[in-house]
Amino acid sequence: MSLPPSPQRYSGSPAGLIDDAVREIFLRVPADDPKSLVRAAAVCTSWQSILSDVVFTRQYRVFHGAPPMLGFLHNRRHEKSRGKGINRRYEEYVVSNFVSTATFRSPACHERRHWRALDSRHGLVLFHTPNKTEGDADFVICDLVTYDQWRIKANDEWSDIIWHYRGNEGILWNAAVLCGKDRCDHLYCHGGPFLVALVFWNEEQKITFGSVYSSETHKWSDMISIEEPNAIKKSGHIAVVGDKVYFQCEHSESIVEYNIGEQELSVIHLPIDDEDLPDIDLMGVHDGMLLFGTIVWPRLYLRSMVAGPNGAKGWARRRVIELKPVLPPRALFLMSVVGFAEAVGAIFLSTQDGVYTIELSSGQSKSVHSKPIFGKVMPYMSFYTRGTN
Repeated sequence: MSLPPSPQRYSGSPAGLIDDAVREIFLRVPADDPKSLVRAAAVCTSWQSILSDVVFTRQYRVFHGAPPMLGFLHNRRHEKSRGKGINRRYEEYVVSNFVSTATFRSPACHERRHWRALDSRHGLVLFHTPNKTEGDADFVICDLVTYDQWRIKANDEWSDIIWHYRGNEGILWNAAVLCGKDRCDHLYCHGGPFLVALVFWNEEQKITFGSVYSSETHKWSDMISIEEPNAIKKSGHIAVVGDKVYFQCEHSESIVEYNIGEQELSVIHLPIDDEDLPDIDLMGVHDGMLLFGTIVWPRLYLRSMVAGPNGAKGWARRRVIELKPVLPPRALFLMSVVGFAEAVGAIFLSTQDGVYTIELSSGQSKSVHSKPIFGKVMPYMSFYTRGTN
């Protein structure tokens, strides 16, 4: 988007009128084009003052509504060798990567060796640091816009469980991060309180445990549990509706609901589908309902449901998207659903030709990464503005 002309060209005009006009133009800069705002702030002190004004940044967020997608995170395994000849040893390590989809990349959006991205929501990213690269911290929460970081240590009673991401034998776990501010509209959660919800499953006991960390109290809650024969999917997507967090179970037609407000765990069995579909995975939340998706070539199958107090009442919505008309021929192979950007309503598909998004509202596709991704994609949604409130 082209920027307004420099105010020096209108030196004969009333300064207040110029500022009002420039404000209106800046308000209409697309939210996923922060590069234009960054460049504009460097033009002159007048523009910098407008873009740094707290009132303007609030107006900008309200004008655009839901935060834009600035990029997405994913994890890749790497291998390095030590020694030579018969003494050569290979060591695996994980790297979390950020792929920008906007016009400006924050300095905080870089790859992190030995950090595993677990979840991204409300402008925050939850990382697991299994090698204790951050001192005693087991988790690091990072704001990729402000570069604020918070380090969290797990409770002693279950810190051994998450010491290595693969966990102890027979134990699988997953964790989510979310805004902890009451009645927040999630347009600007930077610097606010946050929560980390952790669930893990013990195969021997057939029990799922849960606990939540609060940045306000700096403490984990007492552990709660529920009998559940199905393992937590350690790389599964996570959905949040209000103060309820939903985790996918491994190789099963069920999900675990963690009601943070009531400190309760419950198991929700998915409705039986009348079509012969493979395992359908939890993707996120769309139109206030839990969204599930899977691919049966060459179609994308989507299901939505409302989870009530007694579990699922059936699929509330069904949709099938034909992929041949929206993807190039090369992208129709090795397809899998790897993520969902809730605020913009876009499904991520990994293909032989790289990663594509498909907008649910328009059905249009867009290439966002040149290589396939084997694992989940975690979109990062946030406004990139200079004001602090």
